[in-house]
Order: sequence, then structure tokens, then C-alpha cells
Amino acid sequence: MTIKKHINLNQGCFLNPANKQIVVNLASEDILKLITQELKTRYSLETQKNLNEESSKLLPNFVFQELLQRQQQVVDVNPDSLIVVSCQIAEAEVDDLGFDLNIEVYFVVGNTKGQNHFRANQIVLWSNIWGDEEQPFDLEDELGEQFWTSYQIQLLFDEKEQQTIEMELSQTDDYAASLEFSPSLKRFSPSIVPFTDNDF
Repeated sequence: MTIKKHINLNQGCFLNPANKQIVVNLASEDILKLITQELKTRYSLETQKNLNEESSKLLPNFVFQELLQRQQQVVDVNPDSLIVVSCQIAEAEVDDLGFDLNIEVYFVVGNTKGQNHFRANQIVLWSNIWGDEEQPFDLEDELGEQFWTSYQIQLLFDEKEQQTIEMELSQTDDYAASLEFSPSLKRFSPSIVPFTDNDF
């Protein structure tokens, strides 16, 4: 079905009815800066103290205890020593509000004793892809349910001919990380160590 109305998306996005894709152009350097700054802020002493106070009220006890245990492994962290070593896009999705980019971030951070720690975060970046709030409803009027079921996100990175979309951080979750060697691929692959109650 051909779209009859002119649909304006925010800068950095455009609609391709021919292949049913919403194209989003991302600036990889901006994403890395946003993520790095968030991690450095998150690992500051003041932020860690506030997180512990909030988490003790919200999280189940076994999860909170594991969180404390993991934080004790990374005491007296120097946030300025933090280096992002890997970013993996786990999922990209669009809904009636905007566009979410779910990223697994692996990084090394040192403490004041000179020890390095390998950590992970799951970070969600968000952006409004619509030019105004009526746009998704205009599309839905024309395409019906097929818009939400058929249209997919296509990611572009650093496309110079297209403006980039602005993103903001909406969620971040801290995890321990592990590094496993895959003999078949002949390389090390990072992975997140999820919270579990097996240790309690």
C-alpha cells in the first residue's frame, strides 16, 4: 500500500515505503561519548552511594546482596580510568512513542590500588523519531496494523549525506562480565553475568 500523506520524521530519520523500513542514521562517536560519560558518572562515589540507598528499597534482597557483593569487588574506583572496550547492539525497536537502542557495553575500570576490573552494562538509548505526535497515528490510519507489524528499523551509522538522530539515555543496568574463549572462532567473546540467586 502506498503512503498518501506526507510523513515528517525527526532529523536523522526517514521512511522508506518501498522496503517497509524506517531508516535511522546514528553517529557512532556521539553514542560512544554518551555511553562513556554515563558510565563515568555512574561509577562516581556519590552515584554509587545513592544507588545503594535506592536499590535497598526496590530490589529483592538476594539481588541487592549480590549487587553489594559485586560493588565491593570494585571499591575506590577511579572513573577517569574507565575505557569502553566493546559495544554490542542487542536490539533496536520502534513503537508509538519512539526508538529504543538496547546496547551491551563492556569496559575496563581501574581502582585506586591499580587493579583493573572488567564490567558490563546494559544501556538503553532512546530517541523520538516522529516529527510530531500525530505522525504515527497518520501512518496507522493509512496502513492499519501492517505498519506496526511490517515496518522495521534499518540502522545507518555515520552516513555523511544524512543528518544523524539525537539520542538520550533512558536506562542503565550494571552487571559483572566474563570473557570466554571460543576455539572454533579463535577469539575471546565477552558476555554478561546475570543476577542469580544460586549463590544464596
